[in-house]
Amino acid sequence: MDNVIAWIKAQLGPSPLMSVSMLVTTVLAVMAAFKIVPSVPPGVGYGLLIAVVLVATTLWVIQVTRLWRRVIGGGGSGGFRLQSHSAVRSVDLSGASTGIAALDELRDMIGLASVKAEIGTLVQRMRVEAARREQGQAVAPISLHMVFAGPPGVGKTVVARLYGAILRDLGVLEKGHLIETDRAGLVAGYVGQTAIKTKQAIEQAMDGVLFIDEAYALASGEGNSFGQEAIDTLLKEMEDKRDRLVVIVAGYPNEMGQFLASNPGLPSRFTKTIRFDSYNPDELVQITHLTSRREGLRLAPEADEDLRAFFANAACRPDFGNARTARTLLERAREAQALRIAPLLSGGGIDLAAVTQADIQTAIAAMA
Repeated sequence: MDNVIAWIKAQLGPSPLMSVSMLVTTVLAVMAAFKIVPSVPPGVGYGLLIAVVLVATTLWVIQVTRLWRRVIGGGGSGGFRLQSHSAVRSVDLSGASTGIAALDELRDMIGLASVKAEIGTLVQRMRVEAARREQGQAVAPISLHMVFAGPPGVGKTVVARLYGAILRDLGVLEKGHLIETDRAGLVAGYVGQTAIKTKQAIEQAMDGVLFIDEAYALASGEGNSFGQEAIDTLLKEMEDKRDRLVVIVAGYPNEMGQFLASNPGLPSRFTKTIRFDSYNPDELVQITHLTSRREGLRLAPEADEDLRAFFANAACRPDFGNARTARTLLERAREAQALRIAPLLSGGGIDLAAVTQADIQTAIAAMA
């Protein structure tokens, strides 16, 4: 019997009442199409109709009663929808699985301890506010717009994508997708067109996250009036669509401070800044190994000291790109591997996945 009940639940899906209603409607439609008139005792048809109306009305009243407090509670200025606190699960990014795929992926990223802590705190804040709403208490609006301040290659775009997915899984955003853009994607060359171009980018990001990389470029450089037009349009749209849009602006720390100071409306919209620190040499060695595994390669463990020394020196150079530098090094190592094994392919028995210490040393020399 338990197996039968489990099978029925699986067939009906997460909304059994809706599924049963659709099934009944389908059966009645088929009967009407083929003019099938069942023989029933007098009055039974009217009784069934009255029963269906009563059940539907009762379900409607229950649904309205359940949702009414959430509807009249609203989100306040700058607020977002909140699920019940039981749905916004407890989060510990340093422990076992959270049950939320995007949070688990963020937890498993190398480094970024402060970033994980900030986002974990925000999720816990949403849990508390959801619990307050369920108890009929006042709910403070939560601003989910952020500034990501840090050097290139530290995972800002990846974290922004995961942030959108987290908000989707928590029921805050409907889609949680990421739209990435920059000054060129928002600013046009003629008066009036910048606002249109900016609104188009915002429309693409609705119910998700708009990620503006190197946002400080909007407040500087030639054609700055167009950049200010983009900022003004962005601020207005953030207010008008405050419960359906999350905006993340990203760039170097100093420049992002100047960006926030360029318009009096920016600091009040972007109240939270998350700082991304550069990876240390050990973390970059881990990132290189992780990237190589994803590409079907196997780095020789004895090359770790060479990698560590390379990253320590590279960090002092102005063109240092953190994980981007690690990816470039791995590409050079693949080239060195190809030169080493290509002449031997005809003989067979070649380990195509192995990247030797010599390959790494050749790559390092090529990037010196």
